[in-house]
Amino acid sequence: MRLEPVYVLGPKPKPPSIPTRRAFLIAAGAFGAGVGLGGVGGYVLEIDGPTSDSPRPTGDVLLDELQRLAVEAPIEELAARYAFFLSFIPSTYPRDAVLWRGAGRLAEYVIATERLHDRRTVAQWLAQVIESGDPVAAASLRSRISQLRAIR
Repeated sequence: MRLEPVYVLGPKPKPPSIPTRRAFLIAAGAFGAGVGLGGVGGYVLEIDGPTSDSPRPTGDVLLDELQRLAVEAPIEELAARYAFFLSFIPSTYPRDAVLWRGAGRLAEYVIATERLHDRRTVAQWLAQVIESGDPVAAASLRSRISQLRAIR
């Protein structure tokens, strides 16, 4: 009788398993917390941004030009380019404090200048922008709505 050697293999070492469900839940929770805190922080910084009269460069060419119009350009230039200026406030930059200061400058100018070309159109559009604007950012201009609506 002849005995043949038998080689018995041990179990393969099991690679350490990553608990995928737990890892996913941790990653999703961290992402959600980051988005929540970042969104709140960004919202606060955007509204309480710089209050100086000369805006800082933002890297966004359009926003830089709108901010220049809002606070640095002569009021006549802002009034001449009102359609360009007002079209971006409610949709693209609804909480930019510098742009709302420019809207306030424009409102004062429209109310004070009776011989302005398209005065009624500018006044109505500006009143609509203020009404539909962000409640916090446009709060200081809400008192001007009735004066703008009264322009005929």
